[in-house]
Amino acid sequence: MKNSRLNLVLLALLFPVFSVFAQVPVQVVRGKVIDADGKTGLPGANVILVGSDPLIGITTDAGGSFRMEKVPVGRHSFGISFMGYKSVVIPEILVSTGKETVLTVTLEENVITSKEVEIKASVKKDQAINPMAMVSARSFNVEESRRYAGSADDPLRAASNFAGVASSADINSNQIVIRGNSPRGVLWRVDGVDIPNPNHYAYVGNSGGGITMFSSQVLNNSDFYTAAFPAQYGNALSGVFDMRFRTGNNEHREYAVQAGIQGLEVAAEGPFSKKSGSSYLFNYRYSILAFLQLIDPSMKNKIPQYQDLSFKLHFPTKRAGTFSLVGIGGISRSSGVSIEDTTQWKKLEDRTQSTLNNNMGAVALIHTIGLARKTLLNSYLSATYNDIFYENYLMTPQMELQPQQYIFHKNYRFTASINLNHKFSPRHTNRTGVNYTRLFYNIDIRAINPFTGIYSQFDKGSGNTDLVQAYSESKIDLSDRFHLSGGIHVQYFLLNHHLSVEPRLAFRWQISDKHAVSCGYGLHSQAEDAGVYLAETNNLNGNELKIQPNRGLDFSKAHHIVLGYDFSIKPDLRFRTEVYAQFLYKIPVMPGSYYSLINSNGGYYNDTLVNDGTGRNLGIDITFEKFLTKQYYYLVTVSLFTSKYKGGDGIERNTRYNSGYVVNLLGGKEWTVRKKNLFGVNIKATLTGGEYYVPIDLQESIQQHREIPDETNAYRSQLPAFYYFDLTLTYRTNHRKFAGTWAIQMKNLLNQKPVTGYVYNDFTQSIEEVRSMGIIPFISYKVEF
Repeated sequence: MKNSRLNLVLLALLFPVFSVFAQVPVQVVRGKVIDADGKTGLPGANVILVGSDPLIGITTDAGGSFRMEKVPVGRHSFGISFMGYKSVVIPEILVSTGKETVLTVTLEENVITSKEVEIKASVKKDQAINPMAMVSARSFNVEESRRYAGSADDPLRAASNFAGVASSADINSNQIVIRGNSPRGVLWRVDGVDIPNPNHYAYVGNSGGGITMFSSQVLNNSDFYTAAFPAQYGNALSGVFDMRFRTGNNEHREYAVQAGIQGLEVAAEGPFSKKSGSSYLFNYRYSILAFLQLIDPSMKNKIPQYQDLSFKLHFPTKRAGTFSLVGIGGISRSSGVSIEDTTQWKKLEDRTQSTLNNNMGAVALIHTIGLARKTLLNSYLSATYNDIFYENYLMTPQMELQPQQYIFHKNYRFTASINLNHKFSPRHTNRTGVNYTRLFYNIDIRAINPFTGIYSQFDKGSGNTDLVQAYSESKIDLSDRFHLSGGIHVQYFLLNHHLSVEPRLAFRWQISDKHAVSCGYGLHSQAEDAGVYLAETNNLNGNELKIQPNRGLDFSKAHHIVLGYDFSIKPDLRFRTEVYAQFLYKIPVMPGSYYSLINSNGGYYNDTLVNDGTGRNLGIDITFEKFLTKQYYYLVTVSLFTSKYKGGDGIERNTRYNSGYVVNLLGGKEWTVRKKNLFGVNIKATLTGGEYYVPIDLQESIQQHREIPDETNAYRSQLPAFYYFDLTLTYRTNHRKFAGTWAIQMKNLLNQKPVTGYVYNDFTQSIEEVRSMGIIPFISYKVEF
């Protein structure tokens, strides 16, 4: 059996099969229908294959599970209904021969039911999975987002297509800016557990990198928040990625292998025991992006490498609840070597030598048990680790390496959390929980202070501290059309004994079947990275460490206010707009200076900071979307905003991230080939305003032989706007025992190289532009069996 599977894989990789079968292949579609609030199975729910003739349908068993045999491959919609609950339609689910299709469908209970009330099925496509979310939340459909051109199977890049999100001009970076906020304000969560920045090539104090440390292969539908998120989320100022790993197939073993010019990916899932329903899911990636030097010769000797592993082990029991073990880990390496021949020095990077290594790992033991039909208890024990090593040198004409930065930053976190979800009635559901985190840190940071030009020790030391968070939130359905959610989040930081109490409130009014309005408010706060609190100033001789002036800094805080309107033009066509205002305060700033952490993109200064800074983000987000039906889709998002701040000198300026506008145009079309295969074309065009920056004082830089910022003109100048065009071609073949997918992804098809910043080169005594890379191709073949 193993040999036959191996032969199939090799055959699929070398010679794709295009022969026509007399009969369209079929596959199993199965899953579970559960209550959206109580998470309990709904027995007797009806599941139908929409459009089938004769009608294909089935009812769920005593546990809410269903199994539909011999469903033809292709895209299908499924309708789910249950007496006393709102019916839904799950549209355009891809069914293929490579793996079984497993669905988890949540239904919301009706508040009022009567014979006179007609309950129509709604399309659950972009609605948040979390029932507490009323505003600024979107369901993150994995299979759908993988189609988006330019996403490269990276959830963070796919999210940059949503309204309110701006991507970086640097095509190598996947960091995002949410509604004018710094990327460091994003919270990452996997299966209910907060985790460190899960990106390869991550830098200190940032939340992005080059690519996420897990593939979309392991993800289930997830939620993405851009403002005023529910009370269960804390220690974040801008947005939340609430990712969920899917559970492995508990009936059959399935495998996937993807090979491409960027590397190799292998996935496996299946049952430990068919009787118990336990299962495993693994995904491993190994990548060497050596092809980059063929596209850009400057990448020679700077080839990045990474590998990562993700898994989920699932163990349901009859009486003790369900246990899950979830893990993610990755390592990445990147370096650059300076040119030793000074006659070849044309740019600053020619005499720059750097290394960036980072490792990250997280593992969580999760236990879920139903204490009663309407009460669910979730418990979590997790451990996370991340370290970042970065060093940067400049080669002098005398062939000496002059240090610029040295960073060693390591964190361990141990977290215990518990929450109780109780459904008091069809109208009222409450979730209450508490999280306790023990943080261990080891930091050694040395760098040149841009204000003084002195290379010195910024941070050095190790220790531990604690963060305690608690919350309680309720969803109240005043009627079938008016929904209210509210709660409070509290966090206490033991390093400096600061307390933050944060109320949250939101409502949604479904005026009619097509029109809805929503409104939300939230107070949010975020603790800084440990390195900010531990920064140490030097004594007069600059040799010995003296004090930690920032140890007592308070949380950075923000009021979020959102007003939204939704118009369901058709079941598959939707218009949405949100107007928002965010007022930030207690932002750490440098007294008498323009400097504020609101503009931070990583890195540290060993200067005294105070919580006197403020900021404001005002804007409107517009989404016009046709979901995938009739084998095509499109998405248009427009974001218009302004982002201002006041630093330690009290002067209002543009924030670094005040790019002003983001426009995304996406679309895709599929064609059925030979009744069982799919050929797809997906395109994306994006136009984004440039970031603001601090210009360089050329004359002072020449005199002092180092880069001197022009403080009087800080954030008055804007980088040029940039645009990208991406293209993805896919061809999916369904065979009797396996499915194969060819993919050609072209990022930056028009070979744009926008300006991402400016640097001073003392060797040439000039200011240089820093530009992004040009076109980047990804070619791969994936087989599922």
